[in-house]
Amino acid sequence: MIIRSEMELAAAKQLATDLNCSPEDFFGSENKVTVPKNNEGRRLFTDEPPLFRAASMGMSAVIAADSAVAPYAKLLAEQRGGAEIFEAAAVSALNRELFTHGCCIGHQSQYYLPITPYRSGARHEGYSLRVFEGSEISELYSCEGFSNALLYRSDGARRDILAVCAVNGRRIMGIAGASNDSPVMAQIGIDVLPEFRGMGVGAALVSACAAELLGAGYIPYYGTWSGNIISQRLAAKCGFFPAWCEMSSVKLPEVRKD
Repeated sequence: MIIRSEMELAAAKQLATDLNCSPEDFFGSENKVTVPKNNEGRRLFTDEPPLFRAASMGMSAVIAADSAVAPYAKLLAEQRGGAEIFEAAAVSALNRELFTHGCCIGHQSQYYLPITPYRSGARHEGYSLRVFEGSEISELYSCEGFSNALLYRSDGARRDILAVCAVNGRRIMGIAGASNDSPVMAQIGIDVLPEFRGMGVGAALVSACAAELLGAGYIPYYGTWSGNIISQRLAAKCGFFPAWCEMSSVKLPEVRKD
């Protein structure tokens, strides 16, 4: 029997809300297909659920599929294992189906959770860290180049709720920011200016941001993708472990006919 951490169980509960299923569906041996629904407490990435969305925590996968693509989703769930649904060949075939409905897979990410109790060994020397909360965060919106860390939005359902800056004198070296993706989960994003990379700034910022979020009662999580090895190493250095993978469809851009 696999013993799941408190963080993993909390993430499974969030994914169940997002994909309209039960948390136990992520720890079974069979994939499941559900009907997308705007459940209260879901992560607020889009106003409406995408045509196709899938997630796996390493065992079975759950697919939330609109009725237009449900037959294909059920076939996919029957013919492939949970992890196999996210393989390149499967995604390529899936895209051919989605293209006929004006969509394609537009987001495919790996997500990380902090090991608890959280103890990061990241240190910082030669610069200071400053925490911005609430309305203070808007002070940073005049700074360009931090779109991974900041939404540049302080109002609305999904917004910036925390930012940690590494400052050398008056110069901002990097920012780790967090958005309230749901009532319980906050996603950390990080940007370090090119001239300050390789100095441990990113690790110090992400670690500090995670600690602040945990202290505020949020579950912090960190997202990246398969090709971003540097980001994956940063997550590990900051005391995060790979927890789940996820993909969702987006609408194809309209072709202009002049």
